[in-house]
Formats: sequence, C-alpha cells, structure tokens
Amino acid sequence: MEDISTKIREAEIEDALVAHIEILKSVLGISAREAHLIGRQIHLKDGTKRLDILLAVEDQIYLIELKVEPFAPEFLHQILEYRDELVHWQEDRKLIAGAIIPILLVTKAKKSHIDQCSASGVQLIDYSPLDILTRYFAKMSQIATFLKLRPVDLGVFNIGLINRAMKAMSEGRTTLSDITKASGLKERSIEHHLAFASQLGLAIKMNGGHFLTSYGQKYIDATDKTLPVENLSDRQSFLLRDFVAEDPFYSPIVFGIYSIVESAFFLSRNTYPISLADLRNLFQRISGKMYEWKAKKTLSTATYTFLNYGVILGLLGKIGKKVVITQAGFRFMLMLQLHKSIEMVDSLSIPAPD
Repeated sequence: MEDISTKIREAEIEDALVAHIEILKSVLGISAREAHLIGRQIHLKDGTKRLDILLAVEDQIYLIELKVEPFAPEFLHQILEYRDELVHWQEDRKLIAGAIIPILLVTKAKKSHIDQCSASGVQLIDYSPLDILTRYFAKMSQIATFLKLRPVDLGVFNIGLINRAMKAMSEGRTTLSDITKASGLKERSIEHHLAFASQLGLAIKMNGGHFLTSYGQKYIDATDKTLPVENLSDRQSFLLRDFVAEDPFYSPIVFGIYSIVESAFFLSRNTYPISLADLRNLFQRISGKMYEWKAKKTLSTATYTFLNYGVILGLLGKIGKKVVITQAGFRFMLMLQLHKSIEMVDSLSIPAPD
C-alpha cells in the first residue's frame, strides 16, 4: 500500500513560506502586489502559545496558522483564540490597525470543514507540503547555485594540457590566434583549454582577450621546468588542491573534481580499496548526472576523466580496477568539508523565529 502520510515538521514548511513570500501569496491566493511579513512565532499573552505567521497585505492583516496534518475541530478553536487576542492588541495599540483575516492551512479538508470554518469567519485552505517544498527548492536553486551545479566534460583528459596556453598568456599573448600559434595546437583544442583554465580560476576572458588571473600567475610561477610541459609540478598540484577545497562549487569542473573524491570517500565506508565500477555508479548520482550520463560509454568517459584529475592532483590513486585515497586526499577532504559547510550554510541561511 502506498504511503501518503506527511512526515515533516511544521517549522520547515513555515521557513519555506517565510523565506519566499511569493510562495505564501500563491498558497493564499493573494493577488496584491504588496505583502509584508509582520512576524512569525509570535508569543501571545499567556506566553505558552505562539501564532505562526502575521502578514500585512495592503490594509489587512493575515493571521496564518499552519498545520501539517488534516483538519481537526480544535484547530478552528485555536485560531479563533488567536484572532481575539490580536483584536485586543489592536485596541491596546500593540498592533497596527487593519481587518484581521484568519487563515488555517491544513493538508486535507472536507467541504463540510471549509463551510464550518467559513461560518466562523476563518478561511480554511487545503495545501500540499510537497508542492511548497518543491517550489522552495526551485527558488533556492536560483540563489544557491550549488544546488544545480553539474560537472561538464570539456574533452581535456589531462589538466597539464592547458599548460601550453597558460605559458603563452604568461608571455603576453592574449588573442586566441596568437595563443594557438605559440602552443602549436589546433585552435579548437586551445578554446577548450582556455575554457578549462577559466573554470579552474586560472584565466579570464576580458574585452575579447585572454589573460592570466593572479592565481593563474602563481600557477605559472610554480612550473617545474625540468618536467615535460604537460606535467604538473608538486607546487601546481598543491595550488589546485587548495583551490578546489576552498571553493568546491566554483565551477562545473571544480565541482566534478570534488564529486569524484567525495564519491570515493562515501564508498570507502563500505569497502576498501574501492571498486572502479562502484565509483562510476556513485559518481553519476553524486554529481547530479543520473539522467545525462545514461549511456555506458558516456559515464565511463566522464568517470575516467574526473578520476584522472584526482590522480593528477594526488588525491586518488588507480591500481587496475581499484581506486585508493591518498594521504593528501584525506587531508583534502577534511579541509573541503569545512569550506563546503560554510558556503552551504551561508547560501541557505534562514532567519530564526523571534
């Protein structure tokens, strides 16, 4: 039998409605342009009861009582008490003047319940918690970009492939054609390399030209000239590791590197060393590519690409069809978890009730 019960705290629904008044207006059927939050979880006279939401809509005051369960008669009694208390507040000039509109939100109501409430001057609304939280997620995705961030495969299998373009920019070449000539590669390849460097915060495109960022200059300064041009020095690997750990949601490429390493950590709790097949399947889900990377070849190529980045940065190792986490990888994850938590909390922070 399908489970259709609602199991979520009222406060979570209230947070979503208060964070985005437009969602609340839609639930209430308010067409007025102006609607302002007066307060939430407001203590009443006896100190033990708190009304959920007070909303000013033009010259009216909406008293909103939120429930995450079907209608019950005691809910009507409760909101009528709250309404009477607010009337006393207005008489004592503790609340702005305006017609008080009591609204009761429940997850299920019969027509007889709606009629019963209407007879007492209360508007009973049957709402969907799932709909509210889905719309809240859509709103948050516009603000907290990490919620919609997905890795991209730019066809650069080795991070060091960008070094020729980086070197050309460090020598003062800024146009695509000049960078292409200096690198000896095809223009299409250089376009991909420049896009990749940009996603790592190493380069920027301005006024039609391509330039190193200050971070990109540090990367070039960390070059080991005794190594082949496409090999990263230890210092360059350190720089990139720190960059990813400090801002794992900086770009799709950075997010992909973070995702492959985190996938390995999740799997290490179950078995170690990690199966490449298991890593491939979990990476597909953690990176948010469950539907885009359906084809086996596409998923295998993407996993290989980002796993190779992890190996080049010294975070992961691949031995046959087994994957291991390096000592640097363990340190990386500890630092990454700290920065990731800070950014997520900042993006999703909601004011606490008074």
